Amino acid sequence: MDELFKPAMMQRAKGRVGLHVCGDKIARLYQSGCGKLILPKTYGDMREAVLLNTAGGITGGDRLDISVTAEDCTLVATSQTAERLYKSNMYPAQINVDLTVARAATLHWMPQETIIFDGAGVDRNIRVDMSADGTCLLAETITLGREAMGESVEHCHFTDQWRLYRDGILFHGEALRLTGDIASQMHSVAGGNGARFLTTIIYAGPDAEAQSRTICPLVAALRSAAASYWQDRIIIRLITDNAKKGRQDVNRLLGSLRQQPLPRVWQL
Repeated sequence: MDELFKPAMMQRAKGRVGLHVCGDKIARLYQSGCGKLILPKTYGDMREAVLLNTAGGITGGDRLDISVTAEDCTLVATSQTAERLYKSNMYPAQINVDLTVARAATLHWMPQETIIFDGAGVDRNIRVDMSADGTCLLAETITLGREAMGESVEHCHFTDQWRLYRDGILFHGEALRLTGDIASQMHSVAGGNGARFLTTIIYAGPDAEAQSRTICPLVAALRSAAASYWQDRIIIRLITDNAKKGRQDVNRLLGSLRQQPLPRVWQL
């Protein structure tokens, strides 16, 4: 075939971000492709790192790799805005998140929500390696379509694998798989019961028991949430068909766990 008429390869977005904060210094900062990171000036107790995807969203074939290390410091990593997973016509996109918490550090991983559009295809992996004296808060929210725009998700492929290690030993693992006929799954009573807003919050650290005494009564007052505590970790699940109310509840829960305001970009 003439070279001029060969089908062109579709362009794919690839991004990498690497951040290592040690004490009050930045030991490493790396960014490439569509993956960007900014460190805004803040006046709170925690340094903030804000992630950006300049591709404007994620679709089939894209890849985003994020690595954040907190060592002897307090750090919150978030995103500039909600991440959007768009319709895919090829193999699923890949998102890999590696978090390290060392030397009594505190790391809060709490990006703004992930919006899944109809036909999206994404595989995501989140790994946490923490020391026994470290503290880690993870908060991830999934929204199925934009309610205000009247959108719905009929079919998609989204897998989410979480693995948490303490001193090299796996202490928590979970997996979520939303594939195929999502509309039927999410509307069935045994599935989502009509939900379109799903949040998982994990708090792990030496003070988890003390945190549980405060947060569990707060969760119990919410009809759409439930919490469990065991072995130095708290697991909170929130699932609702009202995204606006869900966001309000998530903000309240995170505010209680953090005992400080949410990141500035959440309030813009």
